[in-house]
Amino acid sequence: MRKSILRFAFVLSAVAIVILSSCKGGVKDADIEKAVTEKISAASADVTDASATVKDGVVTVNGTFKDDASKAAFETTVKAIPGVQSVVNNSTVAPPAPVVPAPVVINGDEALKQGIADATKDFPGVKAEVKDSVITVTGETTKADWKKIKAALDGLHPKKVNPTGLKVK
Repeated sequence: MRKSILRFAFVLSAVAIVILSSCKGGVKDADIEKAVTEKISAASADVTDASATVKDGVVTVNGTFKDDASKAAFETTVKAIPGVQSVVNNSTVAPPAPVVPAPVVINGDEALKQGIADATKDFPGVKAEVKDSVITVTGETTKADWKKIKAALDGLHPKKVNPTGLKVK
């Protein structure tokens, strides 16, 4: 009788080992999905329209991340969840926001007149006048001085700097 009890216990142990080893470590897909959902909530600043499904420990992630780094970091976080076998990352990266150039401010003639006087005061051979926000430069100067004058006049934001009557040596 004792031998049959030992045989029964041995068979029962073998069956238990087989059953437990087929349970994927005891972690259920629902538990993994719950953990991934919590990670999605924690990453809400980095991802929109995110969702995840789990089947046999394989997590499929969908959503739109703000950048590649956020997407990669989230995938790494999901892979670290106990029971995750692999991650299928079907998420995308949002396109960058368009760059809107700063508006160009064109100064009126009165504002330009004072700026022109300041820009040309150190160059006695150069005269500049403004009409309809276009600066016309006349006179005579060197190439090096013209670069300085032109930079100063451009900084005043006129419609145009016109050196038609200027002789550059």
